[in-house]
Amino acid sequence: MTDAPTTTGAAPHAVAERAFSPPGTTGTTPSGIVALDERLGGGLRTGGVYLAAGPPGPAKLVAALHFLHEGVSRGQRALLLTGARVADILDLSAEWGADLRPAFADHTLDAIGFREDFEMRVLRSAEPEDAMEELASLVAPDVERIVVDPGSLLLQGRARTLLGPAFLEWARHHPATTLVTLSIDGPELPSSAEWLIRSTTGILLFDQGEDGFYQVDLRHLRADGEAAKVTLQLAAGRGLARPEAGPFRRRSDRARGHASRLLFLSLSDDRVTDLEAWAGGLFTTEVVHDAMEAVSSVQEGPGFGCILIYASRARVPDTIRTCRALRPLTGAPILVVSDDAMRSSDRAELLEAGADDSLSGGVDVRELHTRIRQAIETGGKPAPKGDRRTPERLAGGLVEGQEFEAELRARFENPWKRVLTVVRMWQGADRSEPLQRVLVEEVRSDQGDLVATAGPAYLVLLQGARRDAVHAFIDRVRRRTAAEAKETEDLRSEIFSHPGDRQGILDLMGSLDERETTAPEMGPGGTGGQEG
Repeated sequence: MTDAPTTTGAAPHAVAERAFSPPGTTGTTPSGIVALDERLGGGLRTGGVYLAAGPPGPAKLVAALHFLHEGVSRGQRALLLTGARVADILDLSAEWGADLRPAFADHTLDAIGFREDFEMRVLRSAEPEDAMEELASLVAPDVERIVVDPGSLLLQGRARTLLGPAFLEWARHHPATTLVTLSIDGPELPSSAEWLIRSTTGILLFDQGEDGFYQVDLRHLRADGEAAKVTLQLAAGRGLARPEAGPFRRRSDRARGHASRLLFLSLSDDRVTDLEAWAGGLFTTEVVHDAMEAVSSVQEGPGFGCILIYASRARVPDTIRTCRALRPLTGAPILVVSDDAMRSSDRAELLEAGADDSLSGGVDVRELHTRIRQAIETGGKPAPKGDRRTPERLAGGLVEGQEFEAELRARFENPWKRVLTVVRMWQGADRSEPLQRVLVEEVRSDQGDLVATAGPAYLVLLQGARRDAVHAFIDRVRRRTAAEAKETEDLRSEIFSHPGDRQGILDLMGSLDERETTAPEMGPGGTGGQEG
């Protein structure tokens, strides 16, 4: 059964002097979640078998970590039976405020790991019940708390009919209090799980509400038979605790769906079939290619746990408008990704429009998966308060040299506009008309980009762009001029980013004199970087 090291020795306990009830003693066993224990009059009934069930998400595991931490803090021995790496579980316990690392180090907490082929070995075994005998032999007789995570390895799938009843029977007769986590597809246990309801002492049914808080339905846990529910908030460093404030009205009136469902909106001229297929393999994914389709899908109901928007560079303005339309309709997080390099001004506008995160300049699916999971756990941001002022639109396009310089100096002095890059570009000794046409078409005049002639060269102001976005711009211009120009001379460029290269940009202003007729020298000095 195990491929993880177990610690079953009789090592001294870190807090052995603290009083605790010995195995088999009737009474209550605190869960470690204060609000839940108060609602139950002290905690869970000692020696029972409990199920922590709910849709995919971290809450069930965090509840199990609280349960173990409470026990070892009282000097009780505990056991974790897990399908994950023990080191990962210990790291998570520290992040959620229930640090189990000291208890594992001093053997107060033991760990047993399932083998990766556990289910197949059970199915192929002539005597599947031998697995329970192996488990019983590994559990120290003085263990008082047991956690199984995930319980699916014993209670779901093909191994269930062979091991599920045997495990529950064993757990009921063991003096320890046992907590088993189980992921289900919705907020209610399916009818096929009726046997679990009959076989366990009680159930903690987790469901995350539209306001981001967890409602825990305590089934069959009160001696008086009264139904009980507890509202909890999941927070880093605190785990599951009482909410710091009441539900946010501005969030609770927006639909928030299930973590397993993803809406993929592709705003690109070219289909990103690889990302669509990747998303479909991890989530129940609906793919749409029109912003209005996305709005309609969200309005149909609170089904989606996350909205992923893929945008090409040319569709960033459409993406900003789409975020503004979707944000008031849903509490699901909105992530924007692009293989093109985005400008810092684009990312700022996306966040202001309601996006929760953005990833650009090449999408790494491992990073994207991590960001999606983190966003689902956190939830989407509230819709912006009040009327959002339409951002100021700057003059853009092809302009005269004097206007270029005047606009540049004005932006230097404005803290909201001063992040920009100026690129000097030339092709041969004479002014290239094909290059000018490509530059005018490639810049985003609606965002304040400017183009001006500077003798045989051109100066291009890219508003809100840093070097990563500028290199992508130069590559696009180079490809187009090579395809459209009759002459094949190399395109040359120099990059000056403000505010770091302010003096280098000012030195360029002299080249705006239209009387200059010679090609610029290679590498004029300053801090600008030259590109061949």
